Amino acid sequence: MHAAAGGWSVVILWSSAILVGGAVEAVLYARGGRGLKPSRLARWVLRSQANLSLVGLVLSVYLVWRGDPAALAGVWLLVLGHSFFAHGGLGFAAFRGAGILYQLGGAAALTPWVDPLLALAAAVAAGNLWLAAAIWRRGARRAAGPA
Repeated sequence: MHAAAGGWSVVILWSSAILVGGAVEAVLYARGGRGLKPSRLARWVLRSQANLSLVGLVLSVYLVWRGDPAALAGVWLLVLGHSFFAHGGLGFAAFRGAGILYQLGGAAALTPWVDPLLALAAAVAAGNLWLAAAIWRRGARRAAGPA
């Protein structure tokens, strides 16, 4: 197997795992999980996230069918970035910054000058480090106590 083909297999597997995980989460949530009733905000977030995942799935199938799996990294970084930017800020403001980093990586991955897998790795690392730093800062502020 060619090394690049192995890399794209990982991207396709990663895309599939995201979709399966989202489907499992949606089914568990739809069943009501311990009788909890979701708020209007939670229903809106889940519906819009489900729609975004459907768009990602359709684009992924199209790109694989057209023989362009290289674009999957960019598509999923854009989808993830949009989700973090649009919804993540509702719970933790640092998600918005991570979302922007993921989207920048997605845009870079779709250019002919950047290796898409490198863009994927760099964007995910940058976004995750952004979140880790924000969590660390929040913990340090809480440990310091009231000002």
